[in-house]
Amino acid sequence: MSNSGIKKWTILIYADGNNEMEEIMYKSLLACEKVGSSNDINVVVQIGKLGNYKNNNKDSWSGVRRCYAKNGESVLVEDLGKANMADPNVLYDFIKWGCKNYKAEHFMLVLSDHGGDFIGCFTDLSLDVPYIMGIPEMIEAVNAVRKNLHYIIDILVLDMCYMNCVEILYELGQEEKSAVKTAITYVDYAAYEGISYDKLVFNTQKYSISTDMNLFIRYLIEDQDFNLAAFEINHEKLEKIKLLFSNAAKTIENPLEVINNSNVNLEKVDFVKNINDNLKSIVIYSKKPFYGINVSVNAICEDVGYLIVFYRKLAFSKNNLWTELLSNKDLDKMPVQKDKINVSLKGSSEEKVHYILKFNN
Repeated sequence: MSNSGIKKWTILIYADGNNEMEEIMYKSLLACEKVGSSNDINVVVQIGKLGNYKNNNKDSWSGVRRCYAKNGESVLVEDLGKANMADPNVLYDFIKWGCKNYKAEHFMLVLSDHGGDFIGCFTDLSLDVPYIMGIPEMIEAVNAVRKNLHYIIDILVLDMCYMNCVEILYELGQEEKSAVKTAITYVDYAAYEGISYDKLVFNTQKYSISTDMNLFIRYLIEDQDFNLAAFEINHEKLEKIKLLFSNAAKTIENPLEVINNSNVNLEKVDFVKNINDNLKSIVIYSKKPFYGINVSVNAICEDVGYLIVFYRKLAFSKNNLWTELLSNKDLDKMPVQKDKINVSLKGSSEEKVHYILKFNN
């Protein structure tokens, strides 16, 4: 199904229900249907379902489908069968397909599922083994939309836990020509039920003709029930923030000294203030006061451990003394295997080895 007319907005929603989040993802699709597409906006959803959640016969299917949300219903556009929602190539194909077939002046990409901090997101339990999408692989897929196809994502909504950390924001803006202009995510934690998709679609429709993007973003955030913030993905500003972290690592012994601003001398306090001021400079709008480093840094020494192997995959970790400060291990002697991780994400019943696929497009 293709829409030949160019609308104001196309909302592309990647809803991974190929895991414990199946019911939540399906209810998100139903919420999109309440408002649906209009003359001004397209609402397109790629959703995965294990087939365990059945509210009625309509819900009994399993697999991955692409749907066009209309008022009160979803029109099935394509059945992808047992596609792997944790594969960054599958994510890229969805964004490419959506941008090409549902043209608009502006694009909003919504990514919804588990979030595992700097390790990954989007778990898929529908195949031979569990999979998880690595953070660098996910963002590489998103940025390839501009690199390969010249599309811009005006707003990226990360409806997942732990996506507010400075490492992920930097990953999005590591290149001068990032595909993403603005990222919206939770400041503290993601509610298990996720954002209100009917409100998101409704307000996109209501304010679609707005020419003030920052005001448009504010309207989207204010009507949600959770503490969300919008961050400018600005390469130059993010490079400066990274440098400040690296410089801070030269004069402190423990990252908690910077994060908690405790037991530090005046020289170190200046580092904290400088980092906070620069973090706040990329905040377009926050529903509640934004406290800088206290809510932007999740990875600390006690959490990293052997996971430093995965932390080192991030662009933020490269040529950054902060990375060495986080690890009490000899980094040169750490194992280099990065294609699987034993992890239990929020809502999961037990730890499982999840496999990570490369982005090949």
